[in-house]
Amino acid sequence: MYQRRHQSTSATLKPYTFLRLPFRVEPEPLLAEIDHIAEEVWLKSQWKWHLGTQLLVLRGGPATAWPGGRLTSGAGVDAPVLAGLPKVRQTLDTALGVPARIAWIGRSPPGSDIRLHIDDTPHWDHHHRVHIALRTTERARLCVSGRFVHMPAGTAWMFNNSAPHGMINEGATRLHLIVDLEPGPEADALIVSGEAVPGERDPQALARLSRDPLEKLTDADRADPERMYRLRQQ
Repeated sequence: MYQRRHQSTSATLKPYTFLRLPFRVEPEPLLAEIDHIAEEVWLKSQWKWHLGTQLLVLRGGPATAWPGGRLTSGAGVDAPVLAGLPKVRQTLDTALGVPARIAWIGRSPPGSDIRLHIDDTPHWDHHHRVHIALRTTERARLCVSGRFVHMPAGTAWMFNNSAPHGMINEGATRLHLIVDLEPGPEADALIVSGEAVPGERDPQALARLSRDPLEKLTDADRADPERMYRLRQQ
């Protein structure tokens, strides 16, 4: 993988690869809100493995000097955009048995991918990663430890983001609601109740996700020295 050495010394134990969680979310009411969000509110991903995808921060810490910094500056603070998304906020507050304190929406355009990486800082390693698929096709798949799974719309999943993971989308735009859930009784209950799914091998897709993410740099990326500095430090 094209990544600095694993940095965390206190990663949360994640005894799973993929877990399908025992509840569903109705996507359409949430999408009706999300589809009205102004395009300029979406951020280009700030992590090199995610180049070509976008995110919308919903809840995290206070704003920081760099885009997307709310995801690592704390927890429990609503981003301004969430005030106009009442059904999304209700889902964050009720779906997981405990209010989600760090949450965002990931948007993956047709033909995009997320190259293999490990979430390797104490912040990212400390949480359990939950995805709720809102808009997707069977050609959008998540990869963990060399195995691929499609997450149908309305389903909720945990996956081990402390293992090498990525995503490939060969279909229409994919939208996932994403939560980093703190360890505790609620997370433990979800793990116990989840269904382990082994996933499937796809050597061709895995080879694509194993390539250097910086090969996807655009001219706009190269013209932004602060962005280039952050990407090259990862």
